[in-house]
Amino acid sequence: MDFRPILAISLFALAACGGGGSPAPTTGTPPPTPPPPTSCSGNHLINIVAATDNGLSGAGNGPDMAIDDNLSAASRWESPGDPMEITFELGARYLVREVGIAWFDGDQRVATFSVSASVDGVAYQSLLANQQSSGETQSFERYDTPDTPAQFIRVTGHGNSLNADNAIIEATAFGCTLDTANAAFENGNVVASDFALNPGLPPGSNFQLISWALDTPADLDGNGRSDRSSETDLDNGFMDAYFFTSPDGGMVFRSTIGGAKTSTNTSYTRSELREMLRRGNTSISTQGVNENNWILGYQPDPGVAVGGRNGVLRGTLAVNHVTETGSRSRLGRVIIGQIHAESDEPLRLYYRKFPENELGFVYFAHEIRNSDDIYFPVLGPVNSNISNAPADDTNPANGIALDEIFSYEITQRDARIDVVLRRGENTGPIIGHNYVDMRQQNSGYDIPGEWMYFKAGAYTQNNTGDANDFDQVTFYNLENTHD
Repeated sequence: MDFRPILAISLFALAACGGGGSPAPTTGTPPPTPPPPTSCSGNHLINIVAATDNGLSGAGNGPDMAIDDNLSAASRWESPGDPMEITFELGARYLVREVGIAWFDGDQRVATFSVSASVDGVAYQSLLANQQSSGETQSFERYDTPDTPAQFIRVTGHGNSLNADNAIIEATAFGCTLDTANAAFENGNVVASDFALNPGLPPGSNFQLISWALDTPADLDGNGRSDRSSETDLDNGFMDAYFFTSPDGGMVFRSTIGGAKTSTNTSYTRSELREMLRRGNTSISTQGVNENNWILGYQPDPGVAVGGRNGVLRGTLAVNHVTETGSRSRLGRVIIGQIHAESDEPLRLYYRKFPENELGFVYFAHEIRNSDDIYFPVLGPVNSNISNAPADDTNPANGIALDEIFSYEITQRDARIDVVLRRGENTGPIIGHNYVDMRQQNSGYDIPGEWMYFKAGAYTQNNTGDANDFDQVTFYNLENTHD
């Protein structure tokens, strides 16, 4: 008997019943798309990717001039009239927490303006209405806004206290990313060879060091204190194991934990320059209100000649190594720039990297005169209490790696000290900013008897690790100026 027809029918029946095959797909409602996030942590400088205006800005003062990382007054967006708008695109959604604006002639006139934000560039909501600038600074003024998801920020100018002009030197925003793990940032714009430094010369031949003295952890005279080299010594080519020229020509500062210290009042070692405005004139004392030191912009006239008023310290550098041993609370910290007063420190600029992290972060301390420190983040983790330094040991997004070249600018004007941080050289992309207003903080330096000097180098902030553990910092440019 031929069973083939019966077998075919049976297989057809099995197939129809689904036996031996995949179940038929079922149809239904797909799960709802979750709403986009509206919260995040952190408060970092946001890299603005584009700027547009209403087309009425003057020739050479278009909207791109407000996001070119150039803080000189000549590089500005300018558009007279009321109202005049400039719109900044952030490139992605951020939770915007602050807006930062450096106003043209910001220390001479008061700007009136409003700020709004948008996710799509079409519908805008008001964040700040009819605000006024302080009229006290040309650096970034930072304005708190309601925490708002946004990809576009619009500033509407309403003129200023002198005329109908609206002019912004540079603008930015601060917040945290909503749709990406890390914020976008621009890369640095320089490598060590671009500085054309000669590796065969001592630092004093590659850098102008006649206005600096040097303290290192060496103790060649055996007096139990670190050795000091004068500005003339440096200008004549001094080098040692803690201060020397790197193979790429940079000026190297190395500070070991177990080295000699400058005084009994100092807990830490250093290889660090001390500003000497007397420039080798030893008839002028190193200390006191005199021509070797300078005064803050808001101090009263002391009635004697001084080395200057206000000041700017610019450094381009790479941190090559930080301490890796000792107490967790102290390892990895090094001070790379300072404003020092007679006994206190109006500013100490820190770089810190934990051993397990690829990147480090930057913050500064401001010491209230004869009192305690308060702390301000510049790049990396924030601190919820200004009495405590940022200390989050998570690898900081968009931080700075060892051997990466970056620049800082410490600017003291009137009662403010501003710190601007850049990748690459001192014209590179701005990646961080913060400031302290000494008048607001009642810091106590506005007296005629105080005097200041800059410091730069490697000031180790760990005295708990192995004696041979060290910090090393290489500078490729260093400039100090005063009015």
